Amino acid sequence: MQGTRIAFGPFVLDPGIGTLLKGEIPIAVGHRGLTLLAALTARPGEIMTKAELMDAAWPGTAVEEGNLTVQIATLRKVLGLNDNGGEWIATVPRVGYRFNGTVEPLASTSSKPVSSGKPSIAVLPFANPGGDQDQQYLSDGITEDIITELARFRSLLVIARNSSFQFRHRAPDIGEVHRKLGVRYLVEGSIRKIGDRIRITTQLIDAPSGMHLWAQRYDRALNDIFALQDEVAALIASMVEGQAEADTASRSRRKRPADWDAYDYYLQGRAYFHRYEMDKSEPLFVRCVELDPTFAQGHAFLAQALVGRFWYDNDPRTLQKAWNSAQTALSLDRSDGVCHQSMGLVLTHMRQHGDAGTHFEQARSLNPLDVNIAGDCASWLNYGGRAETALQVLESALLRDPLPPIWFWEVKGSSLFLLGRYSEAVASYQKAGDHFFIHAFLAASYAHLGEMEKARAEVEEALTRKSDLTCRLISGLPFADQVDLERFTSGFREAGFP
Repeated sequence: MQGTRIAFGPFVLDPGIGTLLKGEIPIAVGHRGLTLLAALTARPGEIMTKAELMDAAWPGTAVEEGNLTVQIATLRKVLGLNDNGGEWIATVPRVGYRFNGTVEPLASTSSKPVSSGKPSIAVLPFANPGGDQDQQYLSDGITEDIITELARFRSLLVIARNSSFQFRHRAPDIGEVHRKLGVRYLVEGSIRKIGDRIRITTQLIDAPSGMHLWAQRYDRALNDIFALQDEVAALIASMVEGQAEADTASRSRRKRPADWDAYDYYLQGRAYFHRYEMDKSEPLFVRCVELDPTFAQGHAFLAQALVGRFWYDNDPRTLQKAWNSAQTALSLDRSDGVCHQSMGLVLTHMRQHGDAGTHFEQARSLNPLDVNIAGDCASWLNYGGRAETALQVLESALLRDPLPPIWFWEVKGSSLFLLGRYSEAVASYQKAGDHFFIHAFLAASYAHLGEMEKARAEVEEALTRKSDLTCRLISGLPFADQVDLERFTSGFREAGFP
């Protein structure tokens, strides 16, 4: 919920700054009440149990059920009746409560990009007019690369991929996008591959008015796609900024792949990578660097996929392969933040925390708005005994991009776990996917909360996904601080891992 306002009826709830407005008038509601209202509006129409609500409002604290009843009664008094004459918050006898109403997420006033003083812009996912789902990775991948190119213009504030991509599966309403993302400019377009040629159409829109400012169509050979991405980004930047700052000299350049087929495999691999499907992404990155051994980002993403495999096979040779790939990436392009990010990730798992930090600092310097780099940097901070700082990095990233990649929630969950905020850790881990280690972390969290039935259920889920999982194996996490390691290890033991 951080960084997102919720509108329902005449009310606007901003959990990030702790306010409830009716019209434009602040309504007096206490912290517990706001927390409960945020939890209920996050799941409209769904039943929330009393236990879930008490965990949200009083995390890690044993309280009587009467406290919840008092808070709900106070909220009902403040909210009054909805348009249908019923309660906004309905009681579900002997179970809990349900929020009755339609909610609309709004861009948070505290996180609108326009507040930076820079022109703000979002690139919406380019359409795939042919409708061939096998080519969806192509339009998504090229859109992402245009976002990356625009982000290199330091005079612009570019919305991150994950926030833009929430509009991928429907024709967006410009006014809605403007409200949700808070940007001044939008880029729309389409991509179609026809034989050995590619056709790209693109247009620049003034988001507040919906006015089309510029449009262009390109029809090029496939091998021209890399130069074309640069050209599109430069033209958009010059239209938005309208000064010499938008010249390509104002940004660093990535070293492009020399081979179209290599780039195609790279985009396919990256599509799986963003879905946390490392086993499918790895062979595609391998094929990419086989076809073009000079493509730095191909090697960098291969290194990250290999770290993902290491979590499953725990084989030092896998980690050495990851280091080799990260080192190759850096030798090819030391000016690319993703290359430094990959080496930082590998070195963290090799327990070389000092050197890892050097690379993460360089990565964040080169790509200060990249939520993926922020997430991996926070993971390094967690392992290095700096969970509080890690959480600050993650919260800052969430303000810029409230829809981060799914693995982001695992890192945030671990920050909260290390700070002893186990109920909040559970909520974060539950957003992080279905991998064995997520269930292991959930088991440890429930064990520390004393919820042993839930802990044992998560142990079973973890063992179903990795039958050879043991307490000793999952205790091999690369923590520099033994106290932090013991916090996890004790949770694993109490949960019942063999």
